[in-house]
Amino acid sequence: MPSDSSAFLPLDGPALTAASPWRVPVQVVQETTSSNDDLLRIGEEGAPAGTLLFAERQSAGRGQFRRPWSSAPGLGLWFSLLLRLPLSDATIPALSAFAAVALVEVIRDLGVNGCVIKSPNDVLIEGKKVAGILVETRTGRDPFAVVGIGLNVNHSSEDFPEELRHRAYSLAMACKSRLDRSDVAISLLEKLGKREGVMMTDPELLLSTWNEMLIQDHSA
Repeated sequence: MPSDSSAFLPLDGPALTAASPWRVPVQVVQETTSSNDDLLRIGEEGAPAGTLLFAERQSAGRGQFRRPWSSAPGLGLWFSLLLRLPLSDATIPALSAFAAVALVEVIRDLGVNGCVIKSPNDVLIEGKKVAGILVETRTGRDPFAVVGIGLNVNHSSEDFPEELRHRAYSLAMACKSRLDRSDVAISLLEKLGKREGVMMTDPELLLSTWNEMLIQDHSA
């Protein structure tokens, strides 16, 4: 894979804010423990729907079942989105689904084949994990959800911890070239906004699309 500076360009906060469908200023921080933890905290303090936090590095990123998520600095997209909506047993699967569908759409738009969803919240390319989603919720008088997304963008195989190299993948590995992370993020925000609209107006259509994207071989 060619080496160039695009892997290490910082995220363009103003461009992300301009692209956000939620019209809330996007926060980009150099480092945090977990973008989900940050948004859960500020969500409880009244942060508006559509609040987005991108971290260049997470020191304690996590996935489902509190499994650690490797968040190498400057190589991926590590971010969380706050949404305020009624929460129910039917809502939670749709929150994972809308993010997963948006991720697959962005990756397929890059011309990458073999991108599918592994239920409930992983996105794979050729059977290897390229992205994960973590949804966490808070109930009460003003319920909200935080949708955390980790997307491996400019990693080479050597950028992953040794124990993950056989099952982790990145967009750069699939595209055979490094990508501008801000461009990928802008495309992803656009897709997330559209798919959130479908989630709110026609959840059955969203879940149908999610099912069409599911991996058929569940042994992967």
